[in-house]
Amino acid sequence: MSHTRANLRTLVVLPFAPDLEGSAAARCAVALLQGLRAQAVDCRVLAVETPISQPPVYSGIQIEFMSTDSSRWRRRWNRLMNPGRAVASGRFAERLRQLAVGVDVVHLVDPRMAGALRMFDCPTVLQLDCLSARDRKIRRLWARAERDALEVLRSERHALRRANWLLVNSQEVAEVLPRRIAQSHRAVAPLALDPAHYTMQASLERPVAGLIGTARWPTTTNAVRRLLSRVWPRVLERRPTARLVLAGVGMEAATFGADPDLPGVEWRGRVPSATDFLRELGVLLYPLTAGSGTKVKVLEALALGVPVVSTREGAEGLIDRRGVMVEEDDERIAAATVALLDDAAARRDAGARARENFLAHHTPAVAALPVVELYERMMRDSSG
Repeated sequence: MSHTRANLRTLVVLPFAPDLEGSAAARCAVALLQGLRAQAVDCRVLAVETPISQPPVYSGIQIEFMSTDSSRWRRRWNRLMNPGRAVASGRFAERLRQLAVGVDVVHLVDPRMAGALRMFDCPTVLQLDCLSARDRKIRRLWARAERDALEVLRSERHALRRANWLLVNSQEVAEVLPRRIAQSHRAVAPLALDPAHYTMQASLERPVAGLIGTARWPTTTNAVRRLLSRVWPRVLERRPTARLVLAGVGMEAATFGADPDLPGVEWRGRVPSATDFLRELGVLLYPLTAGSGTKVKVLEALALGVPVVSTREGAEGLIDRRGVMVEEDDERIAAATVALLDDAAARRDAGARARENFLAHHTPAVAALPVVELYERMMRDSSG
């Protein structure tokens, strides 16, 4: 049976609600659905139920929500010992099978959906946005953050054992996937964001550097520690009046054992909107030491026309680096930051190039093209 994009049908399964002000993954999920729609894919969506009053509709795609049947304690057990079990049993699994009737491809977003990998007759792809095995080390199982990390790691290992087709967002992740997954069964597609959510650009008038993230996420923790101990002191040597604003869940001096009166540093903590926070900045300063996959905070900065100073890891997954200054050495990171803080014209020029970069490579229709090409390859492979 031949297929064209006009009649290609897919079922997308999500462990969260697509949400423009939700988590990084939730914001990218909105763009994924928009991109599939723009590529004329007939898209059905099922997401694990979340506490929202009105199911969202994006670009004409209705999203269905359904809870899993597991009790609270069963969910906890499955999270650690049998990752993905909740989506492969009970009413949720029954609904999955119903929605999968007649579709050409099932697209599972996130390793937490890996329990459904072998439920369908049609080809199934699993999307990985990072490799936690590279990013996280488990040390204290009594800490909630470490237990959450163990769940993610187990889900990821379970997924990599079972998946035949994988979709990732950076070549760096693709290159370290298990050898048993053939090169022809993996694909790289850039992450995207909804450009309509970023039409109001940053003014860049204020010479302020900043960073937003969740403090308990190890990649963020390490970046902030490096920023405070090694990069920011060098910035202050060159520009004593420089200002740095840190925002996000847990972004407080006590979390990092830092002096709350560290010169030039403002601890904002949780903010109502990550997008509004980024609009305040003149520079996103993100001295990442390790972390796989595309960093959504960097994409958002590009979308808003905010220049970025980061490392190779911070720029991972970007198609090009317009608007992003990539340095590895602390001195050079500090110098690049000060050069932008000291020169409003340079900030505006870098911000314009950042926006051009985003529009060229990370909008929904553009980023969805390699996803649809993967679907087509999967269908050809399954037919013979």
